[in-house]
Amino acid sequence: MTPGDREYERAADEMAIRIRQTVPGNLVEKFGEQGGIEASDFSSCEPCSSHDTCAVDGSNTVLMESGSMALVLFRAAQSTFRNTERLRRSLSSLEFGIIGPGPDNEDFPVLYEECFGQAPGTPLKNDDRTRASGVLRDTLEYWVAEQMAAILDKGSLLLRDGPLRVSHASHDPVLSRIEDTCRARQIDLAGVSKRTSATWGGGHPLLPSVFGLAEAYGIPAPWWVRINPVILDHSQFPQWQHGRIYVACLHPQAKSPMKIELSKDLPESREKIIMDRLAACSGDGRIPGYPYPLFDAHRTVVLTEEITEQVRSDLIRRITGTGIRRQTFDILFGDYHDEFARY
Repeated sequence: MTPGDREYERAADEMAIRIRQTVPGNLVEKFGEQGGIEASDFSSCEPCSSHDTCAVDGSNTVLMESGSMALVLFRAAQSTFRNTERLRRSLSSLEFGIIGPGPDNEDFPVLYEECFGQAPGTPLKNDDRTRASGVLRDTLEYWVAEQMAAILDKGSLLLRDGPLRVSHASHDPVLSRIEDTCRARQIDLAGVSKRTSATWGGGHPLLPSVFGLAEAYGIPAPWWVRINPVILDHSQFPQWQHGRIYVACLHPQAKSPMKIELSKDLPESREKIIMDRLAACSGDGRIPGYPYPLFDAHRTVVLTEEITEQVRSDLIRRITGTGIRRQTFDILFGDYHDEFARY
């Protein structure tokens, strides 16, 4: 099957139809009927100056991979702003991890104890390399977030890139401690997700549905609305869900709304205050509608191709310096796809 032949055209047409079925022409009408959201449920944001806003983000990548193991690189960062001025920014060291070859990850308990002073309650399995790499990165993110929760001034806002939900059991008590610290020190906590797997009605995506409904009601951005979890199809790791779900469009020129999560026990009177603050820091002309402290944290932490290639080169030199034969190294980590691409 190649582009242009009949089987290819049929398969491509079927795929397009399947995608269209998730966002049918009457998506907004269906959501209006089944979602239970009225025009009065939308609230307007009133951007205002505020106390400090601290954003935490992480990055991870696979450096080398073989049949039995993968070598990964990860780090985390924070960026703190007061209105449009960056007050401070910090970046963790680059961390290495090996995923495999055994069933349990050997680097996770070492990293966890370095960050939190105790062993994790649950081991990290190596069976899913992508997830294991993400959990290692999340460990650093939660460590940075916990450090910032302890030093931010009263009235600050702490943002996490992603949901207020963990994907590994050992992070659940850490996120609970972060929430407790924020509550005790009167710091607001929010999770901001650019994308979400949340669907309703058997697979219809949540974000375009809510966005279309706001347009149909004539609700001008910036706005936010709370989402009743009953309307959602499913929830990832519901046992570790700490947040209450909202959808917000934080700027009139925003390309897309975002999923926002706030702590479940947050008083309703704080909802609008946090949303107003998020809107106030989402006016960056480069990416309107996205909080610029998170944008700055992302730019700080991202593992670019240049960084990855430099680290990979350094690592290869050190591995071969241990005395391993080049042929053995190529058998372990060589990629035939690189050879295929030459021909």
